[in-house]
Amino acid sequence: MNDLQAIRELLERVQRVLLVSHVMPDGDTLGSALGLAWALRQRGVDVRLACADPVPPMLHFLPGIEAFSNRGPGDEQAIVAIDCSDPARMGPAFEPTSRATPETRPDVPLVNIDHHITNTQYGTYNHASERASTAQLVMEVLAYTGLPLTARSAQCLLTGIVTDTRCFRTNNTTAGELRDALALVEAGANLAEVTDAVYDHLPLAMLRLWGPALARVQQAGDIVWTEVTLEMQAAAGLGPEGSDGLTNYLSTFHEARVALVLQELEDGHVDVSMRSVPSINVATVARALGGGGHPQASGCKLPGPLSAARERVLTALQAASNTAVRP
Repeated sequence: MNDLQAIRELLERVQRVLLVSHVMPDGDTLGSALGLAWALRQRGVDVRLACADPVPPMLHFLPGIEAFSNRGPGDEQAIVAIDCSDPARMGPAFEPTSRATPETRPDVPLVNIDHHITNTQYGTYNHASERASTAQLVMEVLAYTGLPLTARSAQCLLTGIVTDTRCFRTNNTTAGELRDALALVEAGANLAEVTDAVYDHLPLAMLRLWGPALARVQQAGDIVWTEVTLEMQAAAGLGPEGSDGLTNYLSTFHEARVALVLQELEDGHVDVSMRSVPSINVATVARALGGGGHPQASGCKLPGPLSAARERVLTALQAASNTAVRP
């Protein structure tokens, strides 16, 4: 029995399911979870959505987004990790809140649906393979299990594809991604609404955060990088979500074969976000530092202080850049 078949049989027999999105959520993890949730509800399944961190304001347009909470597992009969390359990415939303948890009830299966090349295949059942977005893997689950693709599910899943391909601009965007997006539009998704909400309605506070961050930009060889401190976030009135998209923006500059953003977090850690040109694999760097992701878009979380995290990441990235094949 392959894992997709096992997932189908599981979802056909359970009545209560918990869907968990990753910490510091983006459009793919939230959109993929909601896309699956709406489909399961059509079959009468009681679905609960969990995420350890708040939903970014730009994604408030997604239908059902208000259902996310940071409450951990309860009496659900199955748990589905969405867009999480390893269990740690689920954070506190995977920590037990009752006795009916995987820790005390090993009969509660964990389904792992994820598109990262660094996925550790940690689930009881794994539908984890490299794609441009996890939303596409959820589409495969819906098709294989016979779950309905409604307009609400399609809108959420299209958001996953659009955000993880930067509106079909990443180098892993193929005809497959375009075909999947077309299928979602044909099912009722509104591409203009997704792109408008995600890219054209940013809060002014983000500009107040990005301004100081861009003023601090530095270059070390092929690496263009900046830092976002807690003081900068407080002055702008934003949390960690305020830097969403900053690494992508730095990567658009000609000198940036690698773009890097280091951001201080309230818990004393430093969030590390990396982007690179195809000849430099930042996934190997992220994996060595305890994180993961894709060859050209990866990240990790390191212990502070910021200065120590900076030296670790720059040293690793410079080594990766020095061994890369030049075009």
